[in-house]
Amino acid sequence: MSKKGDKYEWIVGHPPPPIDPHSLVKHKIIGRYLESYIKVLMGNPRRECLKISVVDGFAGGGEYLSDDGKEIHEGSPLIALRSVMETEIYLNEGGKKEKTVDAKFYFIEKKPSTFKYLSKLLGSDYQNRFEKDIFLFKSPFNEVLPQIIQQISNHKGGERAIFLLDQYAYDDIPMQILKIIFSSLKNAEVLLTFNVDSLITFLSDTPQFKIILEALGLLQHVDLKYYSYLKESNDPNWKAVIQRMLARGIMIESGARFSTIFYITPLGQTPWTYWLVHLSNEFKARDVMMELHWEQSNHFSHYLEPDIFTLGYNASRDSNATKQASFEEICEDFSFDALAAKKCQTGLSEKLARKIYDDDKPVKVISLLEEIVSFTPATKKMICESLTLPINAGDIEVFSEENTKREKGSSIHIKDTIVPSRQKRIFLPYK
Repeated sequence: MSKKGDKYEWIVGHPPPPIDPHSLVKHKIIGRYLESYIKVLMGNPRRECLKISVVDGFAGGGEYLSDDGKEIHEGSPLIALRSVMETEIYLNEGGKKEKTVDAKFYFIEKKPSTFKYLSKLLGSDYQNRFEKDIFLFKSPFNEVLPQIIQQISNHKGGERAIFLLDQYAYDDIPMQILKIIFSSLKNAEVLLTFNVDSLITFLSDTPQFKIILEALGLLQHVDLKYYSYLKESNDPNWKAVIQRMLARGIMIESGARFSTIFYITPLGQTPWTYWLVHLSNEFKARDVMMELHWEQSNHFSHYLEPDIFTLGYNASRDSNATKQASFEEICEDFSFDALAAKKCQTGLSEKLARKIYDDDKPVKVISLLEEIVSFTPATKKMICESLTLPINAGDIEVFSEENTKREKGSSIHIKDTIVPSRQKRIFLPYK
């Protein structure tokens, strides 16, 4: 991680900096995701080799101290190396055919003292792998990206790349950089931190911030005049409004098909919330990440509707325009617990049944999933299970490729077809 203000500083010969509790959870997500990612892709028994690249754009010094100063915690470079190695060992336990994970690692750190610390740390165990499958860069990430993309492209069959972009603020990674990644590499994914509170706390309708948003590639998605009006009038909706605008901008301008945006609020008297954003072009990748967020239910949240939400500003949802419920009333803290799961599935049952009924045409399950997954906290399993109620109510029917009728959502396959009811009805809440 690279943090402005030198909150995290590594100097050879000195202890590493202490790590924040929220960063420990984020690091756990990185490790678990790499493990799950490899296991899913190697789940095909005929696949014997997987080629991937892991790019850590803000690598930091590679290790941290615990709060009490008694333990050393791995940073993202060591987590990536260990996760890949341990997953490969797991895949070969009791197997007849050897499975190989052919991984390349790219660690980028621009600060000279931190780069020196990282080089020394990795050199103690991995010196013989330098310039073979481990590559270190003492440069800003954006400057070396073209070189790294070229190396990944030259790794025949290895265009599966995971980019860990743990920027501290919000302006190190413009949307154009993300678009370059997704347009250049067929199977790229990005895990991006975006300090949303750092941006919106000082955001204003001024030439300075128009330049900042323009450089980020988000200006066209932010109505600064309306935002300033809400903030100056002390409207409680102002924060929800700007978050929706920024979230929609990231989703559109990144060039990725699927995204998840989750809130992380560190401890402290005045904690600034930041986003952990996962971007990918593969539906399965998004689903794996969502499952991990449900695993870490007490650490991640979002403030959007619990089932299907809308990003960007919509006047019909604005209490100033409609005199109805405000963003704050609609957008409660969604913390991925059992109650949230129940709200999510109940809401999905009603909204999806209405959508399918209104569209009035058969739809493939995979098409429905791909259309809505960036706008719901639900996993594929939760979405399919939510269709049980409309199936039981006779509002929809689901058929397999062999024309077998599904009786419950848990048996639905992505290749199935959903058919809306031919009978007109008035939708009532499902019981």
